[in-house]
Amino acid sequence: MPESVPFNDDVSILSTSYMPAAFRDEHYTLYKPTADILHFLQKDLSVERLNRIHKYLWLAGRPMPPRPLNYQTATSRDIVPDERIDMHLVWEHSRRIHLKPIPRYLLNYQFWVYHLICAKTCPCLSRPEYRGTMRGDGICQKKKLYEYSLGFLLSYIALIQCESDFVIAQDHHLLPENVTWEDWHKLVQQLLDNGAANPRNINARYLFGELRLSRLNKICAFRYGSILRGYQFTFQTYGELFRDYLAPLAATTIYVALVLTAMQVGLATTRLGDNLAFQRASYGFTVFSILGPLIAVLLVGLIGLFQFISNLVVTLRFKRERSAHYKLLSSQGW
Repeated sequence: MPESVPFNDDVSILSTSYMPAAFRDEHYTLYKPTADILHFLQKDLSVERLNRIHKYLWLAGRPMPPRPLNYQTATSRDIVPDERIDMHLVWEHSRRIHLKPIPRYLLNYQFWVYHLICAKTCPCLSRPEYRGTMRGDGICQKKKLYEYSLGFLLSYIALIQCESDFVIAQDHHLLPENVTWEDWHKLVQQLLDNGAANPRNINARYLFGELRLSRLNKICAFRYGSILRGYQFTFQTYGELFRDYLAPLAATTIYVALVLTAMQVGLATTRLGDNLAFQRASYGFTVFSILGPLIAVLLVGLIGLFQFISNLVVTLRFKRERSAHYKLLSSQGW
């Protein structure tokens, strides 16, 4: 249970401002994080999207800590700072790996004491039926936040193992600029001494390291039927969508052309030209080479059309919801 901070006050990283300047709620309205810290932390740290498909994550990545940053750069992966926690440690086929920078508040001892640690009188310790500070599933919110936070720090313990990793992290602004290698070294030692690597203390998502985005998309497509968007839609324009789908078709067309040429040569020989089975195979493959690419192009066009209609419906729905939200705020004098 989260009853103590996993590091001492003497390694706490001091800063004049621990929280972001602003954040967006589920209605995309901008708020100060300090106005509702619990809500902010749930949005900033929650990995429930991945927890919902946890039993399939082995298809997207190995159940092991992420490889260090020097390995990521050695394999030509581009490190992309990304504040979205559900994209942390997710990599794309373009060799970009998304990493959420460490929030300043997770390196501060007092912040853990006030917002991430259960007091000895916490209802989750003595009264499991209590719902005042509990989630609907009966799990204490602070306990969940503690597991998110410690798991996230564990991922960085694995990413920044050596001083060379630390330099890479600083260069990509993954750590606050006032953190030194000595500070980080001391902090990691205390985190490991206080159970940061114990699977019982971290969220299950962090039992896995890097996750492949293409496989996450396939998991969501088969699990939830989200064929058009999957886990994270990777195309910014329709041109990118068509290019990604038509590129394999172009390679296939070249192979088909080579096979047709070989068949034409074979039919010109006496041995194969008089072979009935080869003639039938040539006929069937010729018809396939004509209809196959045409059908494939039509399917890609239909996918693009369905994607356009889906985006249009989502946009119109979002417009109505935002308009109603703005009217509500105006009527409340907000």
